[in-house]
Amino acid sequence: MPKPTKAQERQAYDIALARDEGRCQKCHRGTPLTRDHRLNRSQGGLTTPANLQILCGSGTTGCHGEVTHDLEMALREGWRVPAWADPLRWPAARYFATPAGTVRKGWALYDNAGGVTEITDDEARELMEGAIP
Repeated sequence: MPKPTKAQERQAYDIALARDEGRCQKCHRGTPLTRDHRLNRSQGGLTTPANLQILCGSGTTGCHGEVTHDLEMALREGWRVPAWADPLRWPAARYFATPAGTVRKGWALYDNAGGVTEITDDEARELMEGAIP
């Protein structure tokens, strides 16, 4: 996939912020927020909606700092994508609204249009273990 233009990157950030409803997907707080690359740019991660998530804090504080500095936890819990994986096929942990007006944690796959497909815990684990092509 070619590197997005600056305009496409700005659009990707806007899509991710709207998709995540302006809330940190790790703790569900509202501020301060940053846009985080699930597959780091240094590992070839692009600024696309599927590769972005909204987290609180910065690369050194809050949830963003946690997933930046504890890579093992971040991979296991769905906050990071390993260098060999495609963000479109790597499960993301996130919050989902319930009919009762509360939220619950679950697993999802993101697309580059801002879509979220919920998947089961078993499907997430199979994808993360490489059992599903």
